[in-house]
Amino acid sequence: MAKIVLWHFPISHFNEKARWALDWKGIAHVRRALSLGYLPRALWATGRGTLPILFLEGQAIGDSTRIIEALEDFQPDPPLYPRQESERRRALELEDFFDEELGHPVRTAVLGRKFATDPDFIVGTLSTGMGKGAERAMRVAFRAFGPFYKMRHKIDATSIEAAPRQVAAGLDRIAAELQPSGYLVGDRFSVADLTAAALLAPLVAPNPEMRPPEPMPNALEMLIEKWRAEPVGTWVLEMYRRHRPINPS
Repeated sequence: MAKIVLWHFPISHFNEKARWALDWKGIAHVRRALSLGYLPRALWATGRGTLPILFLEGQAIGDSTRIIEALEDFQPDPPLYPRQESERRRALELEDFFDEELGHPVRTAVLGRKFATDPDFIVGTLSTGMGKGAERAMRVAFRAFGPFYKMRHKIDATSIEAAPRQVAAGLDRIAAELQPSGYLVGDRFSVADLTAAALLAPLVAPNPEMRPPEPMPNALEMLIEKWRAEPVGTWVLEMYRRHRPINPS
C-alpha cells in the first residue's frame, strides 16, 4: 500500500484538524511540513494553493473538512460522523460554522497586531516545527512574506478590530451547544468537538507540538492563561486529554 502523506503547517489550527483526525483513527502516515515554497506545490497538487493536503489512495485531497470526509470513507471506525442522520447533519453544520466563523478570527486575534509590533514573534510562530533553516528563510523573506500572509488570510485593521468579538461569539455558541454528555452533538465525540477544540488550540495551547517558541510575549501568555481558565477553555483541554493522541505515527 502506498504511504499516506500529509503536507501541513505545524502551527496551523486548521491543519491540526487533519492531524487530529488521522491520529484519532490511528492511521499511520508521514507528515511533511512545508515552508515558504508551499504555494506552487499546493497548486500543483490540488489547484487550491492551501494546506493541509492529504495524499490518500492516489488522490491529493485539500481542505481539512474534505480530508476528514475522505478519512471517514477510508476508515469508518472510530467514527467522527455520528451514525444518526439528524445528529450527523448537526455535527457537519457546526463544523462548517466553526471553520467559517471561529477559525479565522482566532488566527487574527493571536497574530494580527504582532505583524506591526513584533515580527520576530510572527516569524518564530509561523515557522514552529519547521527547523532553523525554514525560520531563517522566513526571516529573510518577511518583508514580502508578511504582507502576503496578511492578504491571504484577510488580516487588516477591520478584521483585527472585529476578531475578539467574533471569537467571543464562537465561544458562546460552543457553550450553548454543549449537551449534558459534555459533547456538542449527542453523547459521543464527533467532528464538531474536534473542529471546535482544534480551532481554539492557539488560544488555549493544549498541544505542545503547536506551542509557539519561548519566550512568548507576556500579552500572549496572559491571554492563554485567561482562556485556559474559562469554561470553554477547560472544555478544550478536556477534549484534548480524552481524545487527542499526540503524534503516535
